[in-house]
Amino acid sequence: MKAPVKAACILLSVFLARPLAASDFVVVAVTGAVPPDGLEVGQQLPENTRFGLQPWGRALIRETRKCGLTHVVAGIGEYLLTLTDDCSSFEQPLDVVGRIQRGEVFAARLKETGSGQADDLVSALSNEPCVFLPRVSEEPDNRRTCPSGYALRGLRCTGAFCDDKDLLCCPYLGGAPDPSAKEMQSRQISEEFPNVMQSKTFLNGLTCWGPYCDNLLPHQFKSSRLVNAKKCEWSAWNSEQPSTWLDCSLGRFVAGMRCRDDYCADVGLRCCEARVE
Repeated sequence: MKAPVKAACILLSVFLARPLAASDFVVVAVTGAVPPDGLEVGQQLPENTRFGLQPWGRALIRETRKCGLTHVVAGIGEYLLTLTDDCSSFEQPLDVVGRIQRGEVFAARLKETGSGQADDLVSALSNEPCVFLPRVSEEPDNRRTCPSGYALRGLRCTGAFCDDKDLLCCPYLGGAPDPSAKEMQSRQISEEFPNVMQSKTFLNGLTCWGPYCDNLLPHQFKSSRLVNAKKCEWSAWNSEQPSTWLDCSLGRFVAGMRCRDDYCADVGLRCCEARVE
């Protein structure tokens, strides 16, 4: 075949070839994705992609076709991405932010066009590098403290009588240390009286001792940068059955702790809104 004819055939085959499908979704922000399904900002995803999030995990994934809405996914262990059929069906940014602040597990579709609230939501989710502390129990290494610039936001019980406790620390200065933070004197609680401790500031760790981590010493700290807005509520009780996370959620930290039953088996958190100054 002569070169000009061959070139024309190649060019014709390009035009006749099926066009590459555009990506259905793009990841806008993500934290707490469950491996091996980890997501990255800017990653393109096809429809019917399945992924999972940790209980405190958040993901914003924008549709690139059809309605162009953004899927806000909070704490769902398995989520199936599907394109929106009804472009008039979506939630308001303020309602979505409220659901996240209440620590709800949900999925919602959000219309972002011209909304500063949605931009704030994306920013908040993008700058929330929460960290786990190594498990705390009555065995050696029974004291755990959040890094400087972080405060306690969540807890999970595992083991008999909530023997082992996993702690979740989240930043209030975007991950930067806080030179103004200082430890405060605290007091222990157990299932005997007193079994409740409340702080005017926030907590940044926990020490425990005794059988099954029976005696708890929550660590209080104060900071000129972090203020308790005094809008607080108690979480549900948590025990090893079932082993679920207590998470004060975005914009709130732990400002108190309580326990009940044998060996302090059930634990609850006092969650308060925080203001950064």
